[in-house]
Amino acid sequence: MDAGLVGRILLYAAIATSVWGAAASLLGKHRADARLAVSGRRGLYATTGLLIAATLWLVAALLRHDFSILYVAQVTSRSTPFPYPLTALWAGMAGSLLFWTLLTSLYASSAIAVQAPRRPELVGVATAVLSGILAFFAVILAFGANAFVSSSPIPLDGQGLNPLLQSPFMNIHPVMLYLGFTGFSVPFAFAVSALVSGRLDSSWFTSTRRWTVLAWAFLSVGIILGAAWAYMELGWGGYWAWDPVENASLLPWLTATAFLHSVMIQERRGMLKIWNVALILSTYSLAVLGTFLTRSGLLSSVHTFSESPVGKYFLPFLAVLVIGSFALLGFRLDRLRSHRHLDAAVSRESMFLFNNLLFVAIAFTVLWGTLYPVVVEAVTGQQVSVGPPYFNAVVVPLGLALLGLMGIGPLVAWRRASSRGLQRAFTLPLAAGVVTIVALFAAGVRSAGAALAFALCAFVTVTIVSEFTRGTRAHRRAEGLSLPRALGRTLGRNRRRYGGYVVHLGVVLIFLGLAGGAFVQTWSGSVTRGGSFRVGAYTLRFDSVRLASTPEKMIAEAVLDVSRGGKHVTTLRPQQNFHLAQRQQQSEIALRSTLVEDLYVVVNPLDPTTGTGTFRAWVNPLVAWIWLGGVVMALGMVVILTARPPAGPPEPLPREPTAAAARRKRETVAA
Repeated sequence: MDAGLVGRILLYAAIATSVWGAAASLLGKHRADARLAVSGRRGLYATTGLLIAATLWLVAALLRHDFSILYVAQVTSRSTPFPYPLTALWAGMAGSLLFWTLLTSLYASSAIAVQAPRRPELVGVATAVLSGILAFFAVILAFGANAFVSSSPIPLDGQGLNPLLQSPFMNIHPVMLYLGFTGFSVPFAFAVSALVSGRLDSSWFTSTRRWTVLAWAFLSVGIILGAAWAYMELGWGGYWAWDPVENASLLPWLTATAFLHSVMIQERRGMLKIWNVALILSTYSLAVLGTFLTRSGLLSSVHTFSESPVGKYFLPFLAVLVIGSFALLGFRLDRLRSHRHLDAAVSRESMFLFNNLLFVAIAFTVLWGTLYPVVVEAVTGQQVSVGPPYFNAVVVPLGLALLGLMGIGPLVAWRRASSRGLQRAFTLPLAAGVVTIVALFAAGVRSAGAALAFALCAFVTVTIVSEFTRGTRAHRRAEGLSLPRALGRTLGRNRRRYGGYVVHLGVVLIFLGLAGGAFVQTWSGSVTRGGSFRVGAYTLRFDSVRLASTPEKMIAEAVLDVSRGGKHVTTLRPQQNFHLAQRQQQSEIALRSTLVEDLYVVVNPLDPTTGTGTFRAWVNPLVAWIWLGGVVMALGMVVILTARPPAGPPEPLPREPTAAAARRKRETVAA
């Protein structure tokens, strides 16, 4: 039996069911026919079932090394160690698109199933949009990047998985990114439905809030894991190079983050409606754009797939997505305009607006820098590149401004802030920032950018701690709770608010780690066995070369004794490996990581015969805080996602039973 034939039949069936889901949903909406609407939803659910079956069929083929399927032969070999035959599902073009489509269908089915009885006025068009998206991807899977093409002749062994992808981070990093990208299809579909139906109140985003936050959380974690993968596997001493594919993941994150902030203004004041619709339409459009860029062959990157014919499918789909959705936005522009305005330039609303402007400015900067080489080559035929100097020159100042707003926003009152209130709120955070700058200068730090970043980190941290302190103090005095219980009550009563503060604290830690990049020290050169070199405060002695082998690779390992101030610190073992199936050399880094700094070493090449190696070494301060910040952000996201949907206005803090209540009222916040 042709194993690939079963998969192809499942894909063809998915095209039919998704097209029916879109058509029946639209007809049901137009004719107000409940039976057609239900049939359309069943078409969507059937598509999901078919995609689940197709994915499981491919996974089974990967695990049993069924090389009669060409995709399996291209991405695995008999020597590929577990779990990499499983993760090979998303290692190639066709498999990754199948996985992408599966996740989109799971999001779509779950959202429609939950919202059908709650928001029937929005579900019809949303089902049609989601089914249409699935139909497009099913067509690509069947005719552009089919993972079930049969091998002819059937090889005895496969080509094996790219050594760069044989990393624990690749077991989860692409999954997180895809869960983020595809999840934004749900709020996109409901926003389009709101524009089509004219129901432009807050129901479209409150209906999809959990899916939006979940997608944003997955994408955030995926970006951090991608940086960790680059740091551990690529061997260049860094974690973010403004690579086109890195930028493609960052773009929808920027607009989604802006959306999650500005949507609070619409909930509270009925403002920024146009902003919010435009941001969510842009977010999914940018996610699809990133998918197009990584699979079209237009951009060169270590992350991209090889050039393929799927670009000709993506470009018209992207055009329909962007032009169609924004044409709808233009059509409904008058009804979306808010009659409310900012009461004052200094208010929390205005801080959110500035926040949005900065996020959009960064997104535009990154988008233009990413696409500029493509535009220039298309117009002039010349090949140009845009590197880190451009991105750093523009994005770093805007990022520091965003960091500052993160601390300013909670200190400014809604509607209008009084000068007395501002003075009282800003005193302690500003003092922390000033003390930080003075202390850094006294310690010999002369990097203005790094000093400003550290000062802003202190400023924002004090702001966040102050917010938790106010809420905790109110609960302790009103209910007589212990400090831990009062803190837990504060966090539990308003998980969205305080979970957001935890996320902000994680961002502060990431900025702390990024600021350490101003103090990187490097060394490179050739060393013979018995020789030594210095980088920063460390002395590294090249002691020996160890040779080993596995069924998958041949290993040459340099053994380095690391000392500091004459005292032994650790032994590092960077490797130069030869992967047999791929006939490819691959370096493996050696790393000593602490909260203060990382010692990062790469050897390439390494000659075991002469005992000579060419080493590159970095001392990277504070990098561990980036990964710690990612963990804290993830914890904050869990807090937000476990919040119950609001049934009404935020519950106020309990009143204090003492005469001090009036005096302390100005210190309390809704919790």
